[in-house]
Amino acid sequence: MIWHRRIGVATCVGIVLWALSGVSHPIMTHLQPVPVAFTAPVNPLNIPTNFNAKSILLTQHIEQFEKLAFISLNNKTYLRVSEQALSPARYFNVADGQELIHGDIQYAKMLASHFTGQVATNITKTELVTTFSDDYHEVNRLLPVWRVEFKDPDHLHAFIDTDQSRLSTLSNDTRDTLTRIFRFGHNWSFIDGAPKVQLVIMALALSATLFSALSGLYLYIRLRHKAKQRLAQAPINRWHRRLGLTVALSTLMFASSGLFHLVMSYQQAKESFPTPTLSVQTKDLTAHATQVLAKNIEQAVKIDLVNYEGKLFWLVQENMIKAEVAALVSETHDHSHKEHHHGASTGPKLIGIDDADTQLDTMSLAKKRAAHYANLPESGIVSSTLITNFDNEYGFIFKRLPVVKVQFKGKTNPRYFVEPATGALAVKVENIDGLEGFVFAVIHKWNFNGLNKDLRDILVILFALANVIVAILGLKMFLKK
Repeated sequence: MIWHRRIGVATCVGIVLWALSGVSHPIMTHLQPVPVAFTAPVNPLNIPTNFNAKSILLTQHIEQFEKLAFISLNNKTYLRVSEQALSPARYFNVADGQELIHGDIQYAKMLASHFTGQVATNITKTELVTTFSDDYHEVNRLLPVWRVEFKDPDHLHAFIDTDQSRLSTLSNDTRDTLTRIFRFGHNWSFIDGAPKVQLVIMALALSATLFSALSGLYLYIRLRHKAKQRLAQAPINRWHRRLGLTVALSTLMFASSGLFHLVMSYQQAKESFPTPTLSVQTKDLTAHATQVLAKNIEQAVKIDLVNYEGKLFWLVQENMIKAEVAALVSETHDHSHKEHHHGASTGPKLIGIDDADTQLDTMSLAKKRAAHYANLPESGIVSSTLITNFDNEYGFIFKRLPVVKVQFKGKTNPRYFVEPATGALAVKVENIDGLEGFVFAVIHKWNFNGLNKDLRDILVILFALANVIVAILGLKMFLKK
């Protein structure tokens, strides 16, 4: 009993922080802003057959670049050029070759207005974000993005990825405040600067919480015969015992799954998979590279230049992938509605810039990328699948769509999810990762099949608050002794 008291007191602070910040999460998902659109505007590109990208780039003294794409802005088609990945791109009208001043900002504003339903005249501030911060966390994954703020009492602001014409996340002052509360109490962001120390302290606190709950159950069973007489004149002890039994299972669920998630997150954070950069010399482009493209597309809405085994290809996307709402704003809506936000797609296609007959499917490109990330031969690939919707294994947290799931041979069944348009690795998943994702979703967040989201949130809040009460009653008992 003495160790139950001592360790129970030691866990009080952790339980209170985790429980109260946990309560803030469902509140945040109900109060956060929701986009009015989930894909970029679908406007077919119109590229003249005599358009010469090489000539424009040389005229503008752009001798090399990292990204080249075609996008639609204000019903006009522009050549989008990124000389450096973390710098604003430049835009050139394909009709006359004239540069659009502050084109990347204008494109970001148009997309922000589209996703939020706000008029562009309500925009008060735009800022290029190139690093993660307290305002834009690593969980959002995408960089660089434009932060576009609107004239709004709660300072509505959207983070826009102009490279792939998508919304990274949407927020306001209310959500930002609740996010800070959640990260402070749940992730212990006050020691973010020392990740190893953070891991050790949180792991010890969670382990102590598990011991406290298990030892409490043991004491309940062992002393149950004398409880009525022993606690007759001790109401605090009596209620601590009753509530402790009621919430013990929830305590074990929250703490065990939280510990599993903590360890796995730390291990995943140590893995680094830098995205291969595309560095192209303008002189290496042929004059008819874009002419080939113009003759071989009909309804393309997005075109990117990609590299495959040292050869350049146009990656042509004929429709925008519709990400479910959860991909953009976490868990605002019940996932039972996600079928309304899915988009059908056969995936992008690859066309050689010098020879339209040289065409590949995106699987070939993704396999090459995945083999690079895995440092494994392509002969070890078991299967490859185009993913256009978020699901249990590839959830909304990974942001990118469409991606190709490439699975390799091995005891752990390693799966690499590669975004063809950027070559980025969205996530690497092994069996243990899949198990952790399931445990975290079901055991920690209580995402039970068939359970109404509102009812789930109410239950989570009630049990979290009950854990706080049990901890405070236990502390009061200890101080009284």
